[in-house]
Amino acid sequence: MKPRLLLLLGGFALLLSAAHALTLPTAEQIKTTFNILDADRNQGISIAEWEKASFTLFRAADANNDNGVVLSELAGSTLTEDTFMLADDDRNGHLSIAEFMKLRRAIFKAADIDRDDNLIAVEFELFTLLAQVGWTDKNHNGYIEPSELKVSIGQGFLQLDTDHDGYLSPAEAAYMSPAHFQLADENHDGKLSPEEFVRSYIKALGA
Repeated sequence: MKPRLLLLLGGFALLLSAAHALTLPTAEQIKTTFNILDADRNQGISIAEWEKASFTLFRAADANNDNGVVLSELAGSTLTEDTFMLADDDRNGHLSIAEFMKLRRAIFKAADIDRDDNLIAVEFELFTLLAQVGWTDKNHNGYIEPSELKVSIGQGFLQLDTDHDGYLSPAEAAYMSPAHFQLADENHDGKLSPEEFVRSYIKALGA
């Protein structure tokens, strides 16, 4: 249960700017997580599938069965203390099932770029990145708007480019599926420019 739990815990650093080094899962780990959540194997994660997995996750994280989750019970996730405090509406130091599910629903809403109540693989992959990079919800509607999306993807590029050469190598973009990386590499030089990186997601999402 532990590996599955850690995979499902991805994507908690919601709506916060990330100043730390990125520690992203690999493309294979993201694919595995997506497949776990996509219970009916229709290549998309529905709200119902997300809710069911979120409830299972809460029960697994609630180690002492007190119907609340404290931050230490989520050790190993990307949930930051600030995000935990924002989700803890009554400020009692633990998340109730209602608070936890509210947070999980907010994550789904933000990840659902095309707003069709269904997460496809590319949305899930991108949100895995943005959950750590962070973005600003300027109009406070809970969605990542096209203008916010472009800026956030660009910020992601800068953090992924660890050797600061202005390009992403396959190793630097190891969270991306190989198929996506290949499609994004428009000039077939084996690396991604900032323009290729941003454009690939904008095109794939129709944003």
